[in-house]
Amino acid sequence: MNEIIVFTLKGCSHCIDLKKELNNLNIPYSEIDVDSNKKIWDSVVKQTGHNSLPSVYISIAGGEEGPIFVPERDYKDRDDLIEKIKMYI
Repeated sequence: MNEIIVFTLKGCSHCIDLKKELNNLNIPYSEIDVDSNKKIWDSVVKQTGHNSLPSVYISIAGGEEGPIFVPERDYKDRDDLIEKIKMYI
């Protein structure tokens, strides 16, 4: 099964809103706080060229490289992101 990983920051209202909706839809996810995981977040920023939250990584079962969804580059709002996530679950 693919794993949904949400990169968040304490106090980020968009992050809180996304996590609330994922919970309401019973979509399991892991959360990585960017303040506590600078090395991982720096790698995401380097790969995407964006430092925006919430960003979401889909870890594909079997080790295949999955997509990273970044605000404004890959999705326009929470509902758009949720639809993209649903394609992978």
